[in-house]
Amino acid sequence: MPDAKTLGRITGYVLATSLVLSVVAGLLGGLSLGIAAAVGGLFSIVNWLAMRWLGRKLLVANDKGRAVWGTLLAAKMLISLLAVWAILSTGVIDPIGFVVGLSGLVLGILAGTFHSALAAPPQGAEET
Repeated sequence: MPDAKTLGRITGYVLATSLVLSVVAGLLGGLSLGIAAAVGGLFSIVNWLAMRWLGRKLLVANDKGRAVWGTLLAAKMLISLLAVWAILSTGVIDPIGFVVGLSGLVLGILAGTFHSALAAPPQGAEET
């Protein structure tokens, strides 16, 4: 599991990309698309924080605890899918805008990971 600094950096990128995507969607697509993107962005942030918390618990648990935390992680995935279905089935939220906001999760994870990889000292380099 990545260290706390990397996880914090990824969290910041998920927040930032979700916000930027929501603002851009609102500017380019109007208020309806911007609100839908903000809902998708909020969903991506909550999803990331839940995944991060459950993943940390799963990695430090003993064998019996791993089964419990693994089951909770699977339940989180099911709850996430049901929540997306519930949000989109109402017809109130624009699906394209929602997906734009939700993509902040993927972009944030990628950007945070690349930033951490580029900021890390080269392997084999000794500190003086």
